[in-house]
Amino acid sequence: MSAPIGQHWKQVNDCEDLLGANFRARTFELSGLRSSGQKSQVHTTLINHIGRPRTPKAILYIHGYTDYFFQTDLAEYFIKLGYRFYAVDLQGYGRSLRPSTLPNWCDSIEQYGQDLDIALATMKQDGMKNVVMLAHSTGGLIASSYLAQPYSLSDKESHYNKPFPNVTGLMLNSPFLALPFSPKLLNSISWPIRAIVSALPFILLNSKKANTYSKSLHTRFGGEWDYRLDWKPAEGFGLSFHWLREIIHAQRDLANQKITIPTLMCRSEISTIGKKTVSEIQQGDGVLDVDSMQEAANRTFKNLTCVAIPQGFHDLFLSKQVARDLYLSSMVKWLKNLNEETNEHTKHLDEP
Repeated sequence: MSAPIGQHWKQVNDCEDLLGANFRARTFELSGLRSSGQKSQVHTTLINHIGRPRTPKAILYIHGYTDYFFQTDLAEYFIKLGYRFYAVDLQGYGRSLRPSTLPNWCDSIEQYGQDLDIALATMKQDGMKNVVMLAHSTGGLIASSYLAQPYSLSDKESHYNKPFPNVTGLMLNSPFLALPFSPKLLNSISWPIRAIVSALPFILLNSKKANTYSKSLHTRFGGEWDYRLDWKPAEGFGLSFHWLREIIHAQRDLANQKITIPTLMCRSEISTIGKKTVSEIQQGDGVLDVDSMQEAANRTFKNLTCVAIPQGFHDLFLSKQVARDLYLSSMVKWLKNLNEETNEHTKHLDEP
């Protein structure tokens, strides 16, 4: 995922984050020309927990669609494990929303590579040497597409004249690697969907009702989590056919890639798409089809570990406690193995 041409960034803000004194937020302004030739000016925000300042390894969290970072307990969990914790609110999302830009809008999925470049380069300036990406849903597609690009670390550093850390692993939380249909149905309808969204990119579908998945999460509807409904609205933002077209293109491109970086994919055991009640939705992934997700992951990732979480929600960290604990322990186990492999690799490199 290459950066949009002519793009440059500058830091415009550095302050305590809205999550409290343990969190810092840095805002960056991106301006220049996109590949379409249009002028642009957007913002991206890097949030980090201030704990573990001397640790050279970190987690970088990338959120999903109609989403932003608010999971303070997740950050605290990794801090206790001995990691620094960072999260990025991508351009057009959460803290990076601006009145002059449409929520969640993108010309191309590739443009989010700029957000990840900014995050990684800033983390390197903070002293981070090794980074593991943790990405949810659409963030999983974005991070995977970014890592699939055949660039070397030296190429990145030369392009930006900035040092970058090593990305040593990828953890995926219910990644949006395929449209939310069963594998059989997806094979028969994928072409008509591509044709429709390509022919009508200007269509924007709006919902006026809170969806059942959102009702299963937010305290307003009896859920466990309290987050900003202006940044993560219960009825969602308008669904742009242009956005959906770019998602489909990114998924097709990723299906033809081979990613060798160590990858953990955690997903729910079953899908509950279309269920009418909150209790039914909460038995599994109410947003994506886990079988199509698994097939897509098997095609692309060549060093893949998969864990199915019983009664895991679409965002596994927002699941009820038993499923959440299983999700967290699965990441701990995988990270332990990753660290052992990384240390062994470094040892061999240091040997004469």
